[in-house]
Amino acid sequence: MERLGVVRENTYLYGKRTATIYRFNDGIRIIGFKQGDSFDLRVLTIGFNPKRAGLGKCALKLVRPLFKVISVNEISEGALPFWKKMKERGLVNNLGTVKWEGNYDHMIS
Repeated sequence: MERLGVVRENTYLYGKRTATIYRFNDGIRIIGFKQGDSFDLRVLTIGFNPKRAGLGKCALKLVRPLFKVISVNEISEGALPFWKKMKERGLVNNLGTVKWEGNYDHMIS
């Protein structure tokens, strides 16, 4: 996890809501919306780093202590297996909407 460095937090206006972005080294980012001790995660990007190197999991481990509840929404169909593993490992609490390739939104629990 040293590779990711320290968590740098910034905010920006997304429509009428304030989004929070957590930045790490090498272009890794987590973006979502804070509400008290909950976080609605919308984007986890590892930039140009290789997939399956554990960087997404490490970033979540650094953000996890900041919130009691982390929910993930707008999950792309291809990323669903990753998010299911993160839920099993306790790094996120809830999985919400999934963006299926047919452009249909569904809820999972």
